[in-house]
Amino acid sequence: MKIIPISLVAGVVSLLPALIATEQAQAAEPFYKGKRVTHFITSGSGGSVDLMNRLGARHVGRNIPGNPRVVAKNKTGAGGIFGANYMYTQAPKDGTQTVGSLMSVPMAPMFYGKKGRGKNIKFVPTEFNWIGAPARFVAVAMSWHTSPVKKWQDLLKTELVVGSSGMGSSSTVDAIFLKNLLGFKSRVIIGYPSGGDIDLAMVRGETQGRAINAWAGVTSRHPDWLRDKKVNILYQQGLKADPNVPSSVPLLMDQIKDPSMRELLKLKMAQYELGYPVYAPPGVPKDRIAILRKAYADTYKDPKYLAEAKKARVLVAPISGEKLTKLINSIYSASPALQAELRRNLKAGKLQKAKTIKVSSAITQRLKKGKVIVFMAKGKTAHAKIGKKTKVYINKKRIKNRKAKVKALKTGMKCSIVYYGEMSQAKSVKCK
Repeated sequence: MKIIPISLVAGVVSLLPALIATEQAQAAEPFYKGKRVTHFITSGSGGSVDLMNRLGARHVGRNIPGNPRVVAKNKTGAGGIFGANYMYTQAPKDGTQTVGSLMSVPMAPMFYGKKGRGKNIKFVPTEFNWIGAPARFVAVAMSWHTSPVKKWQDLLKTELVVGSSGMGSSSTVDAIFLKNLLGFKSRVIIGYPSGGDIDLAMVRGETQGRAINAWAGVTSRHPDWLRDKKVNILYQQGLKADPNVPSSVPLLMDQIKDPSMRELLKLKMAQYELGYPVYAPPGVPKDRIAILRKAYADTYKDPKYLAEAKKARVLVAPISGEKLTKLINSIYSASPALQAELRRNLKAGKLQKAKTIKVSSAITQRLKKGKVIVFMAKGKTAHAKIGKKTKVYINKKRIKNRKAKVKALKTGMKCSIVYYGEMSQAKSVKCK
């Protein structure tokens, strides 16, 4: 038998407290220290979803133990479905990626079922980890002041042309649903790159209104519209009226008396209670979900966040992750028959696409560090934004990264430019 010297045993024993202390210190080290957290946004730039999510992403990092760097990135496509699919099937399940969307995204499986657009849905809303939301979605419909539609009852007899981004967007879904269910005479034009472009189309006279717009978006981006009475606020959507909206704006739910219509309207309008939900993939450890839920809850009452929200005219009325989970589960507990009837009222048919303008011109100027190009169109100076969705080609070679696109376009280049109208996001720019 080998005899171990007492002095050596004593030395090892003396080291044990230090070893234990080191292990405890490592265990206490915050998971997020030194990490980068990516917060995806399933809507394009310029709208209320982008505004609300970027605001949260700028502040949440300091409320997460370890103070990770939080980076916001737009991940758009199919009305937010692409982003949700990614979170469900590909995103790491370690809590380093979250996503913020509009309330219509978790509703998509119910809206589309397993046919048509539903074939592309790969996520199950009830299996996501719901983190929280800065506020419920206070939605209003509006018409431009030159439109003959001045109040919601006018929609029963007078056509309102509304702009939208795509088939799966809330603007399209809401307009089609109310047209089918209530007989509203809405005509939807799809294809605008972002909420900002939809607003510009209304100002330019290409459209006459919006079937849905966030009240927070109106008050933050267009307070002058309200001040100067440039828009008519036709009605408010949701299950309950919001005190921040003028009492003169009727809640649509209160105007409909037919019991069967009200039942369908209630199921559809429940989505607005979800607001601007933030969620994480299934399978993220419970302790990290708890960390993220607390971090976002603390952010929504953080003085610095609130100060910036006030400056941006953003409404803050936080919804906890636990409440979001209950809401989602409640929505998806609706009977299969009621869900099927809801989908029947969402069938759109063929929709009109937004018209584009094509010009051949040299780039005469670059503004806002190249994010806006200036050129000539029909003898007049015109402007177009270079956005994420803009396709840029230099000598037939496609430039994909937005920063690279902006850098590649130079003053004096002769280009073929396709855009939607003054100050819209360009659809494509092909230069030599």
